[in-house]
Amino acid sequence: MEGKKSKEAEQIKTPYFKPTATKLTDEQAKLKLLGHATMGDQGAKELLEMMFPEVPQKDSKGKKQSA
Repeated sequence: MEGKKSKEAEQIKTPYFKPTATKLTDEQAKLKLLGHATMGDQGAKELLEMMFPEVPQKDSKGKKQSA
């Protein structure tokens, strides 16, 4: 009996909160997209290229490394 009561005590139900949508500002959306792109999300990188085609992309393969 003692083991059953302790399991019930651990499983206390939390109140339900209705999901809410928040609207991001333009700057917040750009920062979030940049964060995903820097973490390696290919879809985020492609979206950045479509949104900002004039920004030159950094290409580490094409640069020469100095000694």
